[in-house]
This record gives sequence, structure tokens and C-alpha cells, in this order.
Amino acid sequence: MGNEKKREHAESAPRVSPRMEVFVARQPIYDSAMATIAYELLYRRSPVAVRAEVTDPGRATLQVIRNAALEIGLDRLASGLPIHLNYPKELLATVPELPVRSDSVVIEVLEDVRADPEVLEGIRTLRARGHRIALNNYSPQTSDPKLLEFCDVVKIHAEDPAADEFIRTVKQLKTTRLKLIAEHVETREQFEHCIALGFDGFQGHFLQHPQTFRAKRASSNRLAALRLIASLHSKECSVDEVERLLSRDVSMSSHVLRCINSSYYNLPLKVDSIRQAIGIVGLEDLRQLCALLSLQGFEDRPSSLLVLALTRARMCEQLGRLGGVKDSGPFFITGLFSLLNAILGLSTERIVENLPLTPAISRALIAGEGTLGKALQCTRAYERAAWSQVVYGDLPPNIIRAAYVDALFWAEKARQLLPT
Repeated sequence: MGNEKKREHAESAPRVSPRMEVFVARQPIYDSAMATIAYELLYRRSPVAVRAEVTDPGRATLQVIRNAALEIGLDRLASGLPIHLNYPKELLATVPELPVRSDSVVIEVLEDVRADPEVLEGIRTLRARGHRIALNNYSPQTSDPKLLEFCDVVKIHAEDPAADEFIRTVKQLKTTRLKLIAEHVETREQFEHCIALGFDGFQGHFLQHPQTFRAKRASSNRLAALRLIASLHSKECSVDEVERLLSRDVSMSSHVLRCINSSYYNLPLKVDSIRQAIGIVGLEDLRQLCALLSLQGFEDRPSSLLVLALTRARMCEQLGRLGGVKDSGPFFITGLFSLLNAILGLSTERIVENLPLTPAISRALIAGEGTLGKALQCTRAYERAAWSQVVYGDLPPNIIRAAYVDALFWAEKARQLLPT
């Protein structure tokens, strides 16, 4: 693994309580005329760090994406230019949805990745979504040449551009459709030699060191955020009331607007107000977005627990819709809040006392009563594979199974808006 990439992926970000600041480094990629053509985004855990050593590259990459898209802002980081993101094998195998426009993101396959079937399938999926693929730190001796046919860009370490092997590799690749980028360009001699060899792009400390960007993360009280979410899902909560509640919560409203203005939604105009956001994405989608963002306050809890809460929320919501209810919001909240006892470390009864929940949601959470309780019981039974109890109204088993599969996929996609 190349020096910078190796340093980038040697130590994972520690699981700590929510920090007040987030950081992302960027390093430009230039063409031969010294015009910036793209930026590579890199993980940083402090403003003074010159490198980040991570042991969990998947988590580090996802945190870079989230911090860049939802906290710092891609407009500030990339100014409309493409961004490069390092992708280890585990992300190529799982292929998570990203809160960014796919045509603006180049996925860099790390040099230790082999052309295994799951990796190739992941690359095909990424290409189908519109991503371009780069092969990082390519070397015929250490890289898997089978990956070349799936790539658009090849990055080559410019450690010794005068070496015969280096020149031979460049000449071979120049006969293909691939774009070549010289990385780790550390001296003027390396830069000039790579220009003479016909490289399309150049990156390295001789041209510019990575620059770290920072943004403050607004603090949030956990129960206060949950009270807000419960209030937003009340039947009596009109558009005016939603606007009023969100406008009073600076942390939530700023995160909502930043998320909606990110390339995940790819809106043609900037959204400047909560009312405008409601008109564009709809009241129900806005409520769900707020529910997702409220989970930011639980970074110190296992991510699997948060994903399970999201799966339950979606499953209950789907059961409500399939059962014919007009407002499935209470079903979503019932599923989402059903794990608060584990997330908060408090009893369900105490949580219900501290949240402005409707009597129907409270009864469902405490005693499993009513249609909301039946939807939650069905969902819990499916999780335990207690098939005889997987029942909701007159819904046939295949429809309930389809609802659960949909919930799993939705929760994994929604996970990209959560802390990594």
C-alpha cells in the first residue's frame, strides 16, 4: 500500500461521544497545465494531524463521506469538481448508497484488493450507478491486473519515474483507454518526468499538501431531540407546527437544510427554509429525515443497534400502509422508539413518561396493544424467526416477508446518514 494510503488506513476513528467538530482533508489532482481537475478526500481526526492512521478503512471512508456531505459541505470542499474516495474491499462487497451524486464521485479501489467475484459485482454496481472507478497505486507486481478492465483511471506511485519498469508500465497503459494519474509526486524532477511520459493527472506533496477542513457539529440533547421527533409525528402537527418546531431547534433545522441541499437530493435550487423543504420533499419524508438525523446523538451506541431501530421503524410503517391506514407516521415512530430502552439504557416506561407520545404509541411500546402494538409484535417475531407469530391482520406471509426485505434495504441506505 502506498505511503499516504497506508497511513490513511492504519487506525480507525475511536468510538467516542459526539464531538463538537468534524474534519476532512482534501488534496487536489492537477492536469499538466496545473489546473485542478479533482480532489481526493482523506480522513482526519484533528485539525493538526498531517495523516490519519486507521485500522478500519471502511468506517473511515464512510465517516469522510458523511462529514463531507452533511457537515462541511461538498460545495465548500470540491467547488463542483469530482471527488475521489478510497474504497477498501469491505465497501466494494457491500456497496452502500452514498449521500452524494454518483457521477461526481470517483471510487478508488485500493491496491490490496483482488478481483474476487463479490468485488467485481460491487464494481459493476458502482459503475451502473454512474461512478467512475480508479485503481489506486497500481503496480504489475502487487496489483491485480484483472481489475484494469473495470477501471476508468489508474493511479501510479511516482517514486522512481525514471526506472525502466515504471516507464514500461506507463507505456503499456497508455495504449489503453485508461486515464493515468501520477500520485505521490514529491519533487520537481518527478513532476517533469511524469509530464514527459504523458500522464493525464498529477497529485502529491510537491504540488500541494492535503488541506484539512473543519466544521462545528451542533450539540444536541438526546431526550430533547427525541421529544422533537415525537412531536413532529403527532397527528395534530400541521405544516405550520412542523416549521415552528424545527425553527426552534437550531441543530436539527441546520442539519435538515444541509442534508436537503447536499447532492444526495440533487435539487436544482438551494433550499433556504424549512417550509420550502416541506414543499419540496414532502411532510412525511421530512419527518423521517429528522428521525434519522436525531440518531446522530447516539454515536457511542453500536451502529447495528441503530440500524435495527431503523429496520423496525420501516417495517412497522410498511405494515401500517399495507393494512390500509392513511397516516403511517405513528407506525414508524413506534418501530423507531421500540429500542430506546436499549439505546438510552432506561426503562420503556420512563422513556414514555418523558416523551410527548400519543396514548396509542405509548400503549404499543409498553404493552404491545392496539394496531401499532400488533405491527410491532409482528416485526419482533420476524426478527426472532418465530414464524407462527408473524401475523398482521389479513396480510399473507409473502407480503409480510416483502415488507421486511424492503425494511432491511431501506435501513442500510438510511444508515449512510448516520455517524459511521
